[in-house]
Amino acid sequence: MSLNSYMSLNISNSTSNPLPFKITKALIKESLEELFSIECEGFFESLEQDLFSLNTLTNASSHLSTPTTFNFHPNVLIDQEAILSIHNPYENNTLNFDNNEVKNYKGIITYIKYLGINHESALNINDSTSNTKQIQYKHFFSFKLQSVLIRLSLNKANRIYTHTNIIEVIKQTLGFYQDILHKEIDYSNIHFNYEEQELISQYNESDLDFITRLSHNNGIFFYEDENTIYFCDVYKNVKNKEIEYNPNINNILNQACISSIYKEQSLRTNSFTHSSINANTPLNLLSLHSSKVPYEQELNNKACYNEYFYESEYSFTKSIDLKTKPSLKEKRALVLNESLLAKSNIYHLSLGDFITLNYKEFNHQEEIKNQDEEKQDKASLLKDFIIIANTQILIDDAILANSINTNDHLNLKDLNLNKSYSNTLTLLKKNIIFTPSFKAKPKAPNSTQGIVIGE
Repeated sequence: MSLNSYMSLNISNSTSNPLPFKITKALIKESLEELFSIECEGFFESLEQDLFSLNTLTNASSHLSTPTTFNFHPNVLIDQEAILSIHNPYENNTLNFDNNEVKNYKGIITYIKYLGINHESALNINDSTSNTKQIQYKHFFSFKLQSVLIRLSLNKANRIYTHTNIIEVIKQTLGFYQDILHKEIDYSNIHFNYEEQELISQYNESDLDFITRLSHNNGIFFYEDENTIYFCDVYKNVKNKEIEYNPNINNILNQACISSIYKEQSLRTNSFTHSSINANTPLNLLSLHSSKVPYEQELNNKACYNEYFYESEYSFTKSIDLKTKPSLKEKRALVLNESLLAKSNIYHLSLGDFITLNYKEFNHQEEIKNQDEEKQDKASLLKDFIIIANTQILIDDAILANSINTNDHLNLKDLNLNKSYSNTLTLLKKNIIFTPSFKAKPKAPNSTQGIVIGE
C-alpha cells in the first residue's frame, strides 16, 4: 500500500521552504459563477510530539546539516499563499490517461484548524515486521483554500466613477490589489464594447461584490487557473478534449470516461416575457444564438423588443434589475434551461474546457452515415460542451493504514481505507454563451437622506 498521497498542499512560509502537507480528503467547488473554494484535511509528519514548540527541523530536500525553521501556528499560516496539487489518483495505471499532468490550485488559506496528533503504531498493518525507525507523529489539520480574490471581500467602500465604462472601473479596482493578487489578469476575452456611463457608484460594497455586480449584470464572467485570472464575455479559445461516454458503471475504473449525464431543474420565478413583430427577433427563446457561428452574429448585439415586462419576485416599483437588458435575461434563461450535469472520473478537467463526447459505439454506425448534414449538425450540439462548473470529491485515507495497531480489536475489513476520485461537471452546449446570475445593488437605509444613483 502506497505511503504517498496523490494530493499535497504546500503552504508558503516566510521563514522556510513551503510547508508540505499530505492531504487525505478534499472537496473542491469551482464555477464560472463564483470563486473556487477547497475544503481539505491532511497531516504533517514529524519526529516531534509538540509541533508548536518546534523551532528547527532538517528539511529532507535540503542539505542534511541545514536547519530549517517551521512555524505551524494558525495565526501564522492564515492568509498565506498555498498550492493544492493533484496527481493521477489511480495507482498502477488503473486508468490510462494520455498525459499524467499535475493539476494545481493556487490560492490563500482562509481557514485553518489543528485537529490533533496521531502516534504512528510500531505494529502497524502496513509493515508490522519492520524494525526501521520511521517518522512517528502525524499532526492533523483542516484547511480552507480559496481564490486570492477573496481578499477583495474584506473591505467596504463608497466610491463614485464618472464618465467611464465598467471595464475601466474593474481594472482600476483590481489595481488597488496588484501587489497581493500575485496573478496575471487577462482581459483579452472581452470582445464587446461597453459604453461610457456618466456615473457608476459603489455604495457600501466590498470591492469583490462591486466588481462581481458590474461584471455579472453586463454578462461578463471571471474565473482563474494557477497563474491567471480571466475576465470574459466570450469563451477563451482552448483545444477540444475528446472524452468517452460509457454508462456502464462496472467499467468506471477501466476507462477514463463520463459515466452519466442527467438534468436537474427547480421551480423559479419567470424572469421576463417578451413579444415581437420583428422578423429578426421571433418569439422564440433560442432567438439570440446561432448554431453555426456562436458569438459572431450581429443579432446577438442588435436584438430588439417591441414590448417586455418583468415578472420577478419583486414588485415593478421595487425591482432591483430594471436596467438589466432583456437580451441578457434571455441568455441567462438559456443557461438555466440548457445546462446538464455529468459524472466522470477524469481529474484533469478544468473550467472553460471544451469537451466532445464520443458515444459512437452506442449508436448504429449505419444510421450515422445515412444522416444528412443538417441532422449531423444538430446531433453535434448534443456532444460539444463547455465546462461551467466542477465539484470534485477526493479521498485518500489509505495512507493512514500505518497508524493502525494490529493489537487493537478492530475489524480491518470495516475500516474502509480507500483512494478514490469523482467529480460532477456542469455542462453547457458550446454554442451558448454562459451568462452569470444578476446581482442586486445595495440599497441605502431608510434613514439615509441622500440618493444613490448611477449604475
